[in-house]
Amino acid sequence: MVEEQVLTPGGYRPKSQVHLIEAGNSLKMQAGRAQKIHPSGDMLADFGAIAPRAGGRPLMPENVFVPEGITPSLGSGWISYAYWSNNSGQPISSFRTTWVVPPEPATQSGQTIFLFNGIQNATMIYQPVLQWGPSAAGGGNYWSVASWYADGQGGQAFYTSPVRVNSGQVLDGIMTLTSQSASGFSYNCQFQGVANTGLPIQNVEQLTWCAQTLEAYSVQHCSDYPDCQLTSMRNIAIACGATTPAITWTAQSAVTDCGQHCVVVSNSASAGEVDISYENFAVALTRVASAACNSDSRLEVFGVGTDDAVWHNWQTVAHAGPWSGWASLGGVVTSDPSVFVNSDGRLEVFARGTDDALWHTWQTAPHAGPWSAWASLGGAITSDPVVVDNSDGRLEVFARGTDNALWHTWQTAPHAGPWSAWASLGGVITSDPAVYVNSDGRLEAFARGTDNALWHTWQTVAHEGPWSAWASLGGAITSDPAVVDNSDGRLEVFARGTDDALWHIWQTAPHAGPWSAWASLGGVITSDPAVYVNSDGRLETFARGTDNALWHTWQTVAHAGPWSGWASLGGVITSDPVAIDNADGRLELFARGTDNALWHIWQTVPHAGPWSAWASLGGVLVDDPAVG
Repeated sequence: MVEEQVLTPGGYRPKSQVHLIEAGNSLKMQAGRAQKIHPSGDMLADFGAIAPRAGGRPLMPENVFVPEGITPSLGSGWISYAYWSNNSGQPISSFRTTWVVPPEPATQSGQTIFLFNGIQNATMIYQPVLQWGPSAAGGGNYWSVASWYADGQGGQAFYTSPVRVNSGQVLDGIMTLTSQSASGFSYNCQFQGVANTGLPIQNVEQLTWCAQTLEAYSVQHCSDYPDCQLTSMRNIAIACGATTPAITWTAQSAVTDCGQHCVVVSNSASAGEVDISYENFAVALTRVASAACNSDSRLEVFGVGTDDAVWHNWQTVAHAGPWSGWASLGGVVTSDPSVFVNSDGRLEVFARGTDDALWHTWQTAPHAGPWSAWASLGGAITSDPVVVDNSDGRLEVFARGTDNALWHTWQTAPHAGPWSAWASLGGVITSDPAVYVNSDGRLEAFARGTDNALWHTWQTVAHEGPWSAWASLGGAITSDPAVVDNSDGRLEVFARGTDDALWHIWQTAPHAGPWSAWASLGGVITSDPAVYVNSDGRLETFARGTDNALWHTWQTVAHAGPWSGWASLGGVITSDPVAIDNADGRLELFARGTDNALWHIWQTVPHAGPWSAWASLGGVLVDDPAVG
């Protein structure tokens, strides 16, 4: 008579081969046999021999077994995963991953979903497992956690009693090497802080191959997966004794029938991240508002989705692709986000919330996740926020208040809080502010006044006050101003004039006046300008033309004229452009296309052409971008 097959992580196996290890007990390999051991040391059960397989290849995912007759509409087994093999020369002493229990699936088809981090060799896999649906350990239409130690196809499997958990609960799955001897390695696996999930194993073969995995069975519909776009496996920390290993995760998508995929966000050995997506999704963004360069030289762009959350997309390699794909940072915001890199290398994003206060979220490690929860900085603002760094390493944020004055708040210590109370800089402004740091360390803020002239105010001492009174720089402008510093230390401001040409004005001496008269750069532009300094010291300005192509003009000599004539970069764009420089000196531009996706174009050589063809980064954008 054929024995009943039951489901475990790693596939189906005979029911007689699946064993509960109760809380407090442990599993020990003794002379090649698996035995359940009481805390007193007494043997409670002998489960028989587990024959080791030849080394060199991991057990999973090739050995997942699904019996005939179980034919779900969609793929089974290891669906999407990332792996890393330990070649440090030292055994893995600790492997931790943090993730959040996702929402329950929208539909129920008797499916089982497993999410875990795990270590394996050619014979066994050891894993703290989050489970939805039924398995040999129990379960149903709810989330539960248990630790597992499982052999391959048809082999033995051992588990702890499942413990129910709730959507939104934060999990820390950790495996620790507890001892090592000539007879083998001993480990403990548990969900930290969740009682009765510990599964100690003794005298086993060394476990060397790490994975972050989505595994699934009996999935009939894409909606049988968790009702969210992805799960971030974060805070990935791997130690090999006293050695910090160099980790490079390799992403694999074995099943893609719903668009499942895996993205390596960070290879950090102490704060790594792997995002496992349940579907391909077109991100509907209402604005793409900020771009920044991570401290490891990867560009990252941020926008707001139709769900009013902040979304981001990043280069996976320094100053190069491929790009990650869009991921959500959550929040509920009502402005373009603004982003800047802290002096310790962590990006921080700011946006107005539904209460008109300023909110922020930040990377918890340099150029990496996980990102913090959103936190309020208070205030009542009526413009997009603008963030800049002081010369002493403190971020400062500026925005228009409900009284149309310019208000600001700042970190009281470099790259840290607490933040100051909000303070008014006065004035009556009718545009988003533009702020830049002078070459002597003093911040200077610019905005359009009620007379359509450009007004400015500045710190009178480097990175502190008091601030000057507001002063007019004249002109008649019809766009938000854009400010940048020349390579010789002089600020220069650009704006569209009433004739739709691009106009500019500049300091005549580094960090000082008098300012020049306004001068026209010609052109006929239909967007706010974007300006950036090339790596050879020449400013370059970009704007949309009347033909909806991207046009640009540039200084022909570093920090000086004459300026070039206007030239077209082609494309058909429907937003203000975003400009930023790659770490290798190449400018890159972002704008919305007629398909409402985000498109980009870049210099193929530092500070020079030819420019690339336009390429799409996907998404669905329905509002203007602006540089962060």
